[in-house]
Amino acid sequence: MPDSTMKSPLGRPGYIQAASYGDADVLRLELDHIFKSSWLCVGFANDLQNHNDFITFQVGPHSLVVQNFKGVLKAFRNVCSHRFSRLQTEPCGNRALTCPYHGWRYDGEGRPVGIPQNETAFGLVDSDRAALALESYEMDTVGHFVFVRMNSPGPSLKAFLGEAWEALAHVSDICVERIEQISYEVGANWKLGVENGIEAYHHPLVHSDTFSNVLQQDILMNVYGPHCTHEGALTARSRRWWDTIADKARLELSDRQRDYVSFLIFPNVVTTFTAGALFTFQTLTPINASRFRLNSSSWLAAGSGAARPLVIGSLNAFSARVRDEDLKICEIAQSGVAERGIDRPPFLGEVDNRVRHFQAAYAERMEAQHV
Repeated sequence: MPDSTMKSPLGRPGYIQAASYGDADVLRLELDHIFKSSWLCVGFANDLQNHNDFITFQVGPHSLVVQNFKGVLKAFRNVCSHRFSRLQTEPCGNRALTCPYHGWRYDGEGRPVGIPQNETAFGLVDSDRAALALESYEMDTVGHFVFVRMNSPGPSLKAFLGEAWEALAHVSDICVERIEQISYEVGANWKLGVENGIEAYHHPLVHSDTFSNVLQQDILMNVYGPHCTHEGALTARSRRWWDTIADKARLELSDRQRDYVSFLIFPNVVTTFTAGALFTFQTLTPINASRFRLNSSSWLAAGSGAARPLVIGSLNAFSARVRDEDLKICEIAQSGVAERGIDRPPFLGEVDNRVRHFQAAYAERMEAQHV
């Protein structure tokens, strides 16, 4: 006879089939239904301070460029209107928006205003130039961060970010120095990277000598539309370390957050804010169905203490260890989900609540439950 006192399991299936973590057709749908319609963080305002400063950003096959035109930032598809060459070929720099192939040069409206041999070879007049203008995108900034949306119309950046808008503005005021910026290619689907970044269930095993010593396991989750946070207290050991370095480096700490908070900004940004002093910002962007690019930056609170260089070196070394642990486990996980014949979604428990929230937001935007 069944035991009537037995409780139902807390775990239940997720929303994303295993096969979707390596399917090129699914990625094409993701680009159309998620990435093109979302505000994507493409870089940092600090890199766009001067005339002709630019940054580029790649999502799947799509390349975007944001360029400073005499103090005005504009975002375009990074493809020449002539014969479709890339325009800017570096992640960032200072250079006129000019095609490296045939020299077509573009103005702040995306019009080709400098065309070699125009009179004899093309005969373009102003109306022709306007018709050949680059595809433009909506762009906005908050604090250090530059966002672009490829598809319009839609909510403003502030409306899209919700609570994250104020959080990004605040950390930009506090964490004023970028102390690290790195970029990696990772052999895993972008969704695995995001899910790994937003759950703490793996910390005791994967980060046994690193991050598991930083954060206590009691974590509070808050949901803001498709975005969410988790907040937790620092361990006593971590608190003592931060108190010591804040004193020695004379860090000007946040008065709002002295423990730990992590934000998921849907679809592909994971941030952390630690001890009111250190902010990390990661974008996890698909290259193809089984590879993503991790762009990671760290920002430290202002301070004038002589120990600051040593503190920065220590923080960057610690971040590198944690990052290496995460990237290795993502590639191991990818080798599992890539197995043929797994025809169900993952089984998620209470420890996976942020993963479940991410998967639900993902499934809603994909407009189908079978992916």
